Amino acid sequence: MASRRTLAHSRELAGIGVRSGQTLRVTFHPAAEGTGLRLARLDTGQAWPLDLSAAFAAPGCSAVGTPDSNVIYIEHLLAALCAERITDALVEVDGPEIPLLDGSARPWTELLVAAGVREMGGEILPVVVTQPHVACEGESFVSATPAQETEYVYVLDHPHPLVGRQWARYRPETDDFAAEIAPARTFTTEAEARYAQEQGLLRGGSEENAIVLYADHFSADPVLPYAFARHKLLDLIGDLYLLGRPLQGRVVAYQSGHQLNHRLGQALAPIL
Repeated sequence: MASRRTLAHSRELAGIGVRSGQTLRVTFHPAAEGTGLRLARLDTGQAWPLDLSAAFAAPGCSAVGTPDSNVIYIEHLLAALCAERITDALVEVDGPEIPLLDGSARPWTELLVAAGVREMGGEILPVVVTQPHVACEGESFVSATPAQETEYVYVLDHPHPLVGRQWARYRPETDDFAAEIAPARTFTTEAEARYAQEQGLLRGGSEENAIVLYADHFSADPVLPYAFARHKLLDLIGDLYLLGRPLQGRVVAYQSGHQLNHRLGQALAPIL
């Protein structure tokens, strides 16, 4: 059983929104014990819990809010909060998305480390997986099974010849998220990026936000082995932290994305 944790100090970070092209400021604040994680959108005055009650899978990312008013790209931020075991915090953003920054969770992890952690008196029970759960579509799946120690495994089978099949693993009790998972950047093919630009979905997007997979090269060298599987694992960790509690179990994913991740979270939610 772990203690509830919040931030010791407020910290902020600004960046360009990939979809909107706006300069967006994100601020993390300490919160009272038991209030959980919340996200406030300052330009509309709305606020939502950062959990499955208000979150949904949007195209290419996770979001919180409603279909008409929301904040997208919450998954990297959530993965960093999960790794630092922050249970209570207020996140504020002054626009419709969390900036991708370099496309990894490293800036958020560094910000949380700089903010510091304050242990609180209360305890938080983990979500204990007591029986197998699976969400699947076609050949893609993500499953959760009982385990004494938590483990996340992701297998990526990408058609690009320079990516191919990769796998990654993260065990919160023994592995270093900041070094082994957080630096893994998001990625997209050249064709996907061009289509998104044509649809007006990348007003602020550039090779600074993601690794672009060209036919014969990458826009930047990955900083980690099996970096693309590690990034998909990062997304999975962030999506499942929408449960609002640490997870105890073994999670294995093959080719899953945000839709399947959310479906597994919903399947696990009744055991909270």
